[in-house]
Amino acid sequence: MKTTKVITPIVEGINRRFFVAMEAIVSLGRVSSLESFCKLYGLSPSRYREIRLTYGITPNPNSKPSRYKQIELEALHSLCINYSISTEWLLLGRGKMFKNETNRKI
Repeated sequence: MKTTKVITPIVEGINRRFFVAMEAIVSLGRVSSLESFCKLYGLSPSRYREIRLTYGITPNPNSKPSRYKQIELEALHSLCINYSISTEWLLLGRGKMFKNETNRKI
């Protein structure tokens, strides 16, 4: 019997913050696009394009829900380690997006 994975508000929040952070690092020129980020870290660009339709900054209400329910740990890790995204902000929604916000403009 196949079980349906339920998206909790916690997972939904992490998914949304991931895409907020992606938009920020793209706008800062740290990476050229979501697709280039995925390729750089061995992630599936099509998976993340699909997830973005459901959980991105401007979700598409006309698209069918993504078959993928959450961002992979590898993607979260790569975002935090390589782009100074705060783990506390990404996972808990607390504090500032960047670890050192003093010189960042978004």
